[in-house]
Amino acid sequence: MPTFVYSARDQRGVVQTGRLDAVNEDDVIAQLQHRGLLITSVERKDSQQGVKTIHRSRKPRRMHAGVKTEDHVIFCQQLATMVEAGVPLLKGLRVVSSQVESRKMLLVLEEVRRDVEAGRTFREALAKHPAVFSSLWLNLVETGEASGHLAQSLQQLSRHFEAAQHLQNEAKTAMTYPAFLMVAAVGVLAFFVYWLIPKFTAIFASMDLDLPPLTRAVITFSEAGRRYFVFIILGIAGLVYLIRRYLRTEAGQWMRDRAMLRLPLFNTLFSYIHLAEFSRGLSTLLESGVPLLSALTILENSATNKVYGAAVTRVKQAVQEGQTMADPMAQEDIFPPMAVQMVQVGEEVGELSKMADRIAKYYEGRVEIFIGRMTRLFEPIAIVVMGAMVMVIVLSIFMPIFKMAGSFKG
Repeated sequence: MPTFVYSARDQRGVVQTGRLDAVNEDDVIAQLQHRGLLITSVERKDSQQGVKTIHRSRKPRRMHAGVKTEDHVIFCQQLATMVEAGVPLLKGLRVVSSQVESRKMLLVLEEVRRDVEAGRTFREALAKHPAVFSSLWLNLVETGEASGHLAQSLQQLSRHFEAAQHLQNEAKTAMTYPAFLMVAAVGVLAFFVYWLIPKFTAIFASMDLDLPPLTRAVITFSEAGRRYFVFIILGIAGLVYLIRRYLRTEAGQWMRDRAMLRLPLFNTLFSYIHLAEFSRGLSTLLESGVPLLSALTILENSATNKVYGAAVTRVKQAVQEGQTMADPMAQEDIFPPMAVQMVQVGEEVGELSKMADRIAKYYEGRVEIFIGRMTRLFEPIAIVVMGAMVMVIVLSIFMPIFKMAGSFKG
């Protein structure tokens, strides 16, 4: 009967290693799980050849540089499935690492696997990479390891990131359409400025016409655009660079986040997105057994909008002083009365996590409805704006022609 070398953790997180004689690897896993251990690795020991290692040829993968929300979703789903099936954590990490599409996450997971193999807990290994694994990640993994239900915690993380990815996609959809219309308008304007208007300008100059004020203004604009083209491009590039530099500062981030919540039309959309984000995170954390104060601390640090982050901080401070969560929320303008009332009911009946989930679903639905309406609204606005722009340029071109035709009749 072959011998297997194993490494596992008990419910207190203490590492246990040893050897077992078993028919196969599944038999070893069954024995260790019967003891209530979290398995990190199981390897077959060959007396002559040492630990058996399997090497597989790898096909080249197309990988991206950063870590997307989709990468977190896939990682959580795959690792949860393997852990739930009884696959040792180290083996699961090795398999998942071979399938990730993020170059940065691949490097991080390789280091995480080495740390777990060296005796660290999964949570401790993840904590060394705060740029990839947030405090939400760490708390849910810690809860899963302590309770022996790591697979369930990973599934909750997966659902959380799926909802976050859905919100991100909706926000991108909302911003893509106006951006496309803006690019199209600039393209049409550039066509008139750099190709059509100069041709008519040459014709008007050869005829020595007394041009109307609108025509002179359009020609002046066209000549300035062509003459100072390089300076305009450099100026725009410099302005974009300075704005991006400023937005990396604390003051710039506050200005951006306040502006997002005051921007006409879009302020409602951004409010819905942040409310859904806050509610979804609160539901996920409470459902996983994280205490309310710890959950609020995590949401405070992970808020994508500083205005909401500051509001969560004030709510947390009030809860620390013994107040309910609903009372300080009611004093914040960013939390609608409906959300406050549902939180109050959830606290009264002891079902705050379920109420937070309902709030998240409501605002996620509002985001979809709002984007659908905004998309339909932008179509006529775009037609009117682009039509007005084209009409002004066409009128400026044809007014001298009409004037010249009238002089011929006279």
